Amino acid sequence: MTRSSTPPGSRDVQFLTEEFGIPPFKAARLVAGKSELAEDLVDCEFQRQHDVDPLADVPTPKPSEHEFVADADEDQLKPLTRHQNLRGAG
Repeated sequence: MTRSSTPPGSRDVQFLTEEFGIPPFKAARLVAGKSELAEDLVDCEFQRQHDVDPLADVPTPKPSEHEFVADADEDQLKPLTRHQNLRGAG
């Protein structure tokens, strides 16, 4: 939806979702009731949220090419205390 075709009440839905954390479906129902306008408000809010990228200007760090990190680094795992560790028992 473009700015010129936004349904009435879309700013209210945006306010409720941003300031109070109300999900778009519930915010649209609060603004428009059970009318078909609620569906248009939900679509408009999801499109607005999709278009907004709060991290657009933040650079993304690149992983080191030289440092190898194993997928299963067992040294940093906590041992289970309720079960007997039978590793190496033979």
